[in-house]
Amino acid sequence: MNNSPSVFAKKTLTKKELANIRKNVSRSNFVEWLKHNYHAIRCYHAARPTNIDLYFDNGFRPSDLQKSFASFEILLKEIGYKGPVDVQETMELFEGKSNRFIYFILDDYDFIDLAPHYWIYGSEFMLCLAQNTAYHIKEHLRNTGTPTIFACDIPFSEIDDRELLSLHDRILDATGTIEQMRNNIFSNYSIIIEGHLDGAYISGHAHPTARVYDAHDSRYYTNHTQTCSRCAM
Repeated sequence: MNNSPSVFAKKTLTKKELANIRKNVSRSNFVEWLKHNYHAIRCYHAARPTNIDLYFDNGFRPSDLQKSFASFEILLKEIGYKGPVDVQETMELFEGKSNRFIYFILDDYDFIDLAPHYWIYGSEFMLCLAQNTAYHIKEHLRNTGTPTIFACDIPFSEIDDRELLSLHDRILDATGTIEQMRNNIFSNYSIIIEGHLDGAYISGHAHPTARVYDAHDSRYYTNHTQTCSRCAM
């Protein structure tokens, strides 16, 4: 994975840099300071692709809810499900959100500690459909595709300035060791991108194998797939 110093990232941010921001950079000037000193910010996105090459070739796009529902219907036919399907509630929940935006986070560990369901099930929309249809369908989602966490160095030109301002607040509030301060700043912080994001911004990927608690199934889950077609490239 590329760790260029011109990328603002949790794992490379130093205590000296934090002290400089606190002393010399105001909140109103923070975003311009970022753009002057860095060209991008390290973000993460989790999924469970059946073809990982599509992310590298086509990039990230908001969900096509109708297409996703069509895929869900195919899954129901494959497993022989013949019961009722109530899609309206799920459609209303995700309309104007997942079909408009792409969601990234600044700390990859959040996908282990706080939100592993993104790579356990691959799609919140599909997970919601499964939960609203029949409990056992989730098992099929857990066995489709390859759990993957993508690292992306997203240029600031792709991000609304307002998405970045709260970083300054967190920097001022952070305390403790450098590791604790990094956690205070980057953990549970989302970056929302509207529209398409080019796959060229992917700087690395990993297949998490940590044993995590699946709150949607009330049990622990471990992924045993450690490689994909892109791992050897």
